[in-house]
Amino acid sequence: MIGAYAGVAAGAILLFLSHIAPRFAAQNFIQELGPSTIFGHTLSRREAHLMGILVHLILSLIYGALFAFGVERGWASFTILPILGWSVILLLFTGLIVMPLEGHGWFGLKHDAWFAVDALLTNLLWGVMYFVLIKLWLPM
Repeated sequence: MIGAYAGVAAGAILLFLSHIAPRFAAQNFIQELGPSTIFGHTLSRREAHLMGILVHLILSLIYGALFAFGVERGWASFTILPILGWSVILLLFTGLIVMPLEGHGWFGLKHDAWFAVDALLTNLLWGVMYFVLIKLWLPM
């Protein structure tokens, strides 16, 4: 459970930072996509935003829990290199499957060429935060 908690907490921290970054001149450079639909229902801009938040947090929870499952099975350890490797695997999954499903294209390239670099840095930051939170919460 600690792995799931650390995953969703790291995702929530990144989500918070993504919402305050435009206030500090980072600007929101992601273009608005066309109207979003889910199960035949067209979503308002607010509904689409909330769905994005929900997907982000659920994936962060699942990613953290899956890594912890791998540690329990002896496939990895809660050290920085395996966690960063896991972050790169998550980038590949997200860039090749999740982003195209959301309409961003492979690795978000429908937005611009730097989107993939941003996704890599963000995933690595998720991994570092996951590592720190695991070390804080894991009983020694």
